[in-house]
Amino acid sequence: MTTAVQDFDEGTVERVLRPLLETPSEQTDLFEDDPQIREFLRAVVAAQLEELGLDTVTDGAGNVICEIGGGDAPGLVLFCYAMTHPAGRMVDPFTASRIVGADGATRLRGRGASEQMGALAAAVLTAGTLAERAADLAGPLVLCVSPAGETGRHDTARSFLAGYEERISPAACIVGIGTDNAICVANKGRVDATIKVAGLAGHSSMPWRTKNAIEGAHLVLRCLDGIALAGDHPHLGRPTLTPTAVHSSPNATHTVPDLVEVTVDRRLLPGDDPEVALADIRRAVEEIDGWDIDVEPGPLMYPSEVAPDSPFVDTLRTAFAAAGHPDPPLTYSHGCIDAGLFSSRGIPAVMLGAGEQEMWHTIDESVALDAVALSAQVYTAVALDLLTRPTS
Repeated sequence: MTTAVQDFDEGTVERVLRPLLETPSEQTDLFEDDPQIREFLRAVVAAQLEELGLDTVTDGAGNVICEIGGGDAPGLVLFCYAMTHPAGRMVDPFTASRIVGADGATRLRGRGASEQMGALAAAVLTAGTLAERAADLAGPLVLCVSPAGETGRHDTARSFLAGYEERISPAACIVGIGTDNAICVANKGRVDATIKVAGLAGHSSMPWRTKNAIEGAHLVLRCLDGIALAGDHPHLGRPTLTPTAVHSSPNATHTVPDLVEVTVDRRLLPGDDPEVALADIRRAVEEIDGWDIDVEPGPLMYPSEVAPDSPFVDTLRTAFAAAGHPDPPLTYSHGCIDAGLFSSRGIPAVMLGAGEQEMWHTIDESVALDAVALSAQVYTAVALDLLTRPTS
């Protein structure tokens, strides 16, 4: 089915995007439970959707969910994010100032513009358009706006799926995040592990009476370098194993530590089994003699991959062509996102949205209004193509 392209002018895009950029929703130590993020979802996101005449619910994880249309056919999920990277050294991060890009395009500058908020604005615009066509939908469009976005775990997506997967049976999912409007068809996953090395504490003036856990951790790090990581992807390359943190305790002066915790980031290729990856780490450190070593799994994010010639990608290509952008680029990500959880449940998922990844977390983050409009056009066309009842 071919759907007429909905037009979204820059003024309409700016009216939706500006409040998203002018209301802080930064990552803090409270992660998804931060009251500022919950207020952003309530006072901005839910309010915008309700102004469009749409009902929203908030689940136990803080997801704001809007369901449009009904019927027995499988639905389409738009999964977006509220949490941004901290403002850091960015000057005036929440003023949503208008700037002109090098290509002459009008852009709005602000924290999260290129990472989460451009795609989120496009999803809100799509919801408003679909609301006017709800009676024509054989299956629902479900917009879920998660309080996550920077935390590197699937918790909020799991909560969403627990409440909707069986009833809605999603046919596909678009994860709304900045890809410069390229279709991201695959990404690596990640399983974290904390390797605990136990020793014997004592005063550093008498090290012979101690067993310094730092020495054991040094052996662990050397051992990790020797793990052979299997697999090779034509676009994502090889998996990686990277130490990302080392902590010793007790944290006291002139004291030999009796515990060192080494956190490692094990990237997974599509098809990799995280349990096998963890088993490789356990097997390697078990070979270190004379130390009490334990491996505890941390957060897991699944890898994802959709075939470039799959029906869902074909639908996306058709939507881009209808919007005047034939042959949209395909891209692949070394990062992790919730597309992997949907894929692990058999739901085809891609990442797609306005905003350039090279601008994420930078001090001049911005997004082009016409890029947001294109995202909204594509989201809308895909939703209508997948969900509109056939005419007899």
